[in-house]
Amino acid sequence: MRARHWNGAVFAALLTLGFAPPQASEPAIADPTQLLLEIDTPEPGAVVGDPGGNAFIAGRALALFGKLQTFDIMFVIDTSDSTAAPSGADVDGDGRLGSRRGGQWLSIFGKTLPLGNTDRGDSILAAEISAVETLLDQLDPRTTRVGVVTFSGDFDPGYPDAFTRVPLTSDFTKVRRGLREVLDDGPNGMTNMRSGVHVGTIELLGTASAYSERREGVRRIMLFLTDGRPTLPHEGRPAWNTRAAIGGAKRAARASIRIDTYAIGEEALREPIVAVEMARVTNGVFTPVRHPENLRAIFESVSFAEIAELRIQNLTTNRSAVHAIRNADGTFSSLVPMQEGKNLVEIYARSTDGTEARKQLELQFVPGRSVQRLAPRLVAQRNRLLENQLLQLQRRRLKIQAERDEDLRRELQVEIEKERAAAELRAEKARRRLKIELE
Repeated sequence: MRARHWNGAVFAALLTLGFAPPQASEPAIADPTQLLLEIDTPEPGAVVGDPGGNAFIAGRALALFGKLQTFDIMFVIDTSDSTAAPSGADVDGDGRLGSRRGGQWLSIFGKTLPLGNTDRGDSILAAEISAVETLLDQLDPRTTRVGVVTFSGDFDPGYPDAFTRVPLTSDFTKVRRGLREVLDDGPNGMTNMRSGVHVGTIELLGTASAYSERREGVRRIMLFLTDGRPTLPHEGRPAWNTRAAIGGAKRAARASIRIDTYAIGEEALREPIVAVEMARVTNGVFTPVRHPENLRAIFESVSFAEIAELRIQNLTTNRSAVHAIRNADGTFSSLVPMQEGKNLVEIYARSTDGTEARKQLELQFVPGRSVQRLAPRLVAQRNRLLENQLLQLQRRRLKIQAERDEDLRRELQVEIEKERAAAELRAEKARRRLKIELE
């Protein structure tokens, strides 16, 4: 296996004694008090042009929690044996849809495993990696660091069940390389969720045993992906394993770490108490993913910016942005229709607590003028917008309703809400049965 970092005896001692991260130096996260609204491009009064008649406008809208304006995000990914199962999507884009080889299943140590997958590139693990890569494309390395931890497990107490695959970094090329290596190594072992939470917490805090450098004044977020239930560290004791994983989340919460959990597939949703409670005790978001093939689409809508509404409008022509992208960290980009001459553009944002902000931008539009120069990351954003525009034109030529994607997203959101309500009910029943006392 490659690029696996682990902390040997120190790690084992942490798991044995229980990890208690330092609390005194951590800033308390307060309710949003102000809304940051910035425009990266173009500058006020700029002369812009574009053959399509649009101005490219990009910036950032973010609800501030005190002085916290930057993010450290750790992806904690389940790589247990069960993630070898088909996801139901053509993840690798080879035109073949992976399926269970022979439709047969095997039971080992009380765990049901698929015997094979006709296309490992379409596995649940591949869907997890693809979803993470989708979100990575939306993040701004100037303000966000990203890391990767994987977890599975075995019965060897001397060997760790979770690994730091990529320490927190602003070099997203390293992150993508690490994700590819995770996929190449493939699924293996059982499911020790507690270890995944522990290592993710250690890295986010940048403790002495971490591979990540500590950074002050950041919002620390763990995105926890799993397709099952905890089967370790206590063999044959599901209630103990449940308490251990939730206990790890409580310790993360005391260090102001938010955990967003994604329960993927039927096995994870059968009794989702761990995923539900890990999110609840850390003020995170629990997302049920009944069909693994939807995971990438769900990650396209992830947001940490606490922005409920964002509007971009040309007040001169009374036309709104024809295409817009809102990224997880609050950055946004859009194509706004222009008329020749002066145009007044307004950007409006409203946070989840009702705080509002507006900015106006006066531009001079010259149709034949070349497009404004952009930083590489903004070029990528503009290309995405143009691809969306082309896709919309193709749909019109094929007479496909432009609202179809929005309808599908709404249907998916309704499904998520139903699954969330059902999962939380099952978690409540399991909590009462296991007599777990929660803070």
